[in-house]
Amino acid sequence: MSSEPAIRVSNLSKCYQIYDRPQDRLKQSLWRGRKQFYREFRALHDVSFEVMRGQTVGIVGRNGSGKSTLLQLIAGTLTPTSGSVAVGGRIAALLELGSGFNPDFTGRENVYMNGAILGLGRAEIDRRFDDITAFADIGEFIDQPVKTYSSGMMVRLAFSVSVNVEPDILIVDEALAVGDAAFQFKCLERLERLTASGTTLLFASHSMDMIKNFCDHAIYLRQGVKKASGSPEEIGELYLLEAWQEQTRSQAGEERVALKPSLKGAEGMAFGTEEGRVLRAGFAADGGLFAVCALGQRIAFETEVEFQESVANPHLSVIVQDRRTLQVGGQTFAIPRRPAQAGLCRASVRCDFEGHLAAGRYFVTLRLEDRRARDVFYLIDKQVGLLSFEIVAPERKPFLGLVDLGISFAEVEGKRAGWD
Repeated sequence: MSSEPAIRVSNLSKCYQIYDRPQDRLKQSLWRGRKQFYREFRALHDVSFEVMRGQTVGIVGRNGSGKSTLLQLIAGTLTPTSGSVAVGGRIAALLELGSGFNPDFTGRENVYMNGAILGLGRAEIDRRFDDITAFADIGEFIDQPVKTYSSGMMVRLAFSVSVNVEPDILIVDEALAVGDAAFQFKCLERLERLTASGTTLLFASHSMDMIKNFCDHAIYLRQGVKKASGSPEEIGELYLLEAWQEQTRSQAGEERVALKPSLKGAEGMAFGTEEGRVLRAGFAADGGLFAVCALGQRIAFETEVEFQESVANPHLSVIVQDRRTLQVGGQTFAIPRRPAQAGLCRASVRCDFEGHLAAGRYFVTLRLEDRRARDVFYLIDKQVGLLSFEIVAPERKPFLGLVDLGISFAEVEGKRAGWD
C-alpha cells in the first residue's frame, strides 16, 4: 500500500431541493431565489477522508445513509453542493444497475462507449474485448440492445467492463447482490486478484461479512454524516449496536440497547440493556482471557451471568470467530434458572469444545439474551471477542480451510452397485 492518497474527500456535502408540486419548481425559477418553494434534503454533510493507493475501504450504513451519493460524487457522476473530491488514476465504477449504459445500444456498442469514457482507445478495447465478453458470459446477447437484458445480464456486462479495463480505482456499490451465486463467486475471485495487484477498492455493502473479507478499513455513514471510521471489525460491531438500538427504539419507544463496560477493559467492546450482564469469564485452566492450545485440544472456559427475574427465557450464545470476527461456529444454550435474590438470578456455566481449527488466533464472543424463539431474541449483554485463544500446530495436519472436519479417505474395491 502506498502512502500517497488515491482519493481525497474534503468537507463533501450534497443537498437536494425537494419540491412537493411540479408548479413549485416553476415558481422557484420565476422568483429567482427571493422566495423558497422547496425543502432541502442533505444526502451528505461535511464528509472528509482519504484512501491510500492499494487500500480497500468499505462504506457501510443503512438505506438512505448517503453511501450511493458518496460513491457517485467520487466517481464524478454527481456534482457536490460544497466540498471537493480529488482522485488520482483511472476510475471504474459499478454503481446503479445499468448506469452508464445506453439501453438502445447493443452490449458490444456499450462496451466500446464505456471504454472510451474510461480513456481507452479503440485498439486497446479491441485487445480486451474477448476477455470482457468471456467474463460476462452472456453469449449472443452481446449484440442485442441492452434494454432487452435481464438485471443479471446487465450486471454481468457492467462488472466485466469495470474489472477488465485495469482500473487504478474500482468503486462497487452493492451491484454484486443482483448476480447469481456462480457469477458472484467469479466476481469475488476477480476482486481479490485486483486488490492483490494494487488496485484501490471502494466498496459499499450491507454485508459486514463481505466488508470484513475484502476491506482493511471501513467508514460508517449515518444520515449523511461520517459517524466513525476504523477497522472493519470495530465498525461492524458499531453498526450492529445501532441496528439493535433502532430495533428496541421501535418496539419500546426508547433506546434500550447501549454501550456497556467490557470485561476486557478499554480495549474491548460490549453493548446491551440493563436487564443483565456477563459478570465474569475465563479459561478453565487459569481463569485468564487468553489461552494457547494445540490442534485438537479440548478448549474449556467458564462464565457467570446475572439477569433480572423478569427475563423470561435466558440463554447464552457462544460464538467462535476468526481474526476478522467472521463466525466459525457456535451454539446457543438455555441457562438454568435459580431462585432469584433481590430480583436477580445468577448462573455459572462451563463450555468446552475440541479445537480442530487451523493454526491462528480465534475469539469467543458471549451473548446473554432473552430468546423467544429459534431466530428471535432480545439482546441483554454482548461481550465482543471477550476470550481469545491461539491454535498452534507443531506438525501441520493437511486439511483445507479453518475447520478440520475429519474427512476420511479410502479406495473402494470393485464397481459400486447401481452405477453405470
